[in-house]
Amino acid sequence: MTVTLGFDIEEFDFPLERGRDTDLDTQLDISYEGFDFLLGLLDRTGIKATFYTTANFALHRPEIVLRASAAGHEIASHDYCHGMQRPDPAGSRRVLEELTGHSVIGYRAPRLAATSSAELAAAGFRYDSSVNPTWIPGRYNNMFSPRGIHNDGSLVIYPTSVAWPLRVPLFWIALHAMPLPLYELLARTALHRDGHLNLYFHPWEFSDRLSDKAFGVPGYITGCSGSRLRAKFERLLAWLTEHGCRFDTTRNYLGFDE
Repeated sequence: MTVTLGFDIEEFDFPLERGRDTDLDTQLDISYEGFDFLLGLLDRTGIKATFYTTANFALHRPEIVLRASAAGHEIASHDYCHGMQRPDPAGSRRVLEELTGHSVIGYRAPRLAATSSAELAAAGFRYDSSVNPTWIPGRYNNMFSPRGIHNDGSLVIYPTSVAWPLRVPLFWIALHAMPLPLYELLARTALHRDGHLNLYFHPWEFSDRLSDKAFGVPGYITGCSGSRLRAKFERLLAWLTEHGCRFDTTRNYLGFDE
């Protein structure tokens, strides 16, 4: 059983969605703080992960993106900016490849927005992990989308994991809100059904600054964020390891060579 950990490296623009002005440097610094923690944790545990990175973050904080790449993690695209600007997957791929010197073949849309497989394939991507096969009110309804790995033309679609059979999402909010034993129980159903887990989080969730009231982040997220979430996440990784899971980058798991 394989676990692919994906982290969306982006500007912390969550407050902007709630009408709270937050300057770009603050957005980048909060994501950087969580990114730094994650790289240290993954180094200690020997786990390799995939970092879906916006070109905007990479251009402003190139040193930590290069650090992740040098450590053997996969750098994939999270488009050019995380805001509501016009998507530019091809531009983001070009920036990330020029920075890291490695090919970038994976894509995840900001906020898991619907994407054109033909456009992504034309831009040189080999896989897309933008589908959460469940219903998130106000975001998307993918309850009838395939939950397994499949192809759309030449593009491999790698959905994020949901529990079986009710498609309870195992995304980042679930780890904040659920007791860890419940999250682990639901993760076990997905492992047994699909043979893998595709989990995704954001570095900014692990920042101790997330509970600052100026950002307007709701209590069901801040109630377990920063150091509390760090400890919970480490316990989750230990549980997965104890249950025989191996960790890999998405690129390797899907069988794509460098």
